Amino acid sequence: MDARTSADHPLAEALRLLPRAPHGRAAVTRHALPLIVPACHRLSEDGRTVLLRIAGDALESGRLIDGTVVAYETNSRDAGEDLRPWGVQLIGTAHALVPSPAERATFAPLPAGRHYLRLTPTLATVRR
Repeated sequence: MDARTSADHPLAEALRLLPRAPHGRAAVTRHALPLIVPACHRLSEDGRTVLLRIAGDALESGRLIDGTVVAYETNSRDAGEDLRPWGVQLIGTAHALVPSPAERATFAPLPAGRHYLRLTPTLATVRR
């Protein structure tokens, strides 16, 4: 096993690291083709799902990917307190989300977006 990859509890480790980076990239499908779009994220209140805001007009509608498999990736911009850079990839089912005004206010300001998703991750990879 690669010593730089967390394999013991990758989903728990990924969800622990996720709040340290405000932005990432979501991999979705559009007309059966892969599409990578900028996104910002935050953990749900229970810490088990990830709320995503997809940038701009990347999608005609968040409903187009409701119930589909989505991958989300983010990484550290600097090593921070761990002294090692890291990257996280989550894969799971996404559902369209209509956040409350209070939930909307908790997202990072950029990238701006109007499509919100709730990602329920089932697979995770952490790289250090």
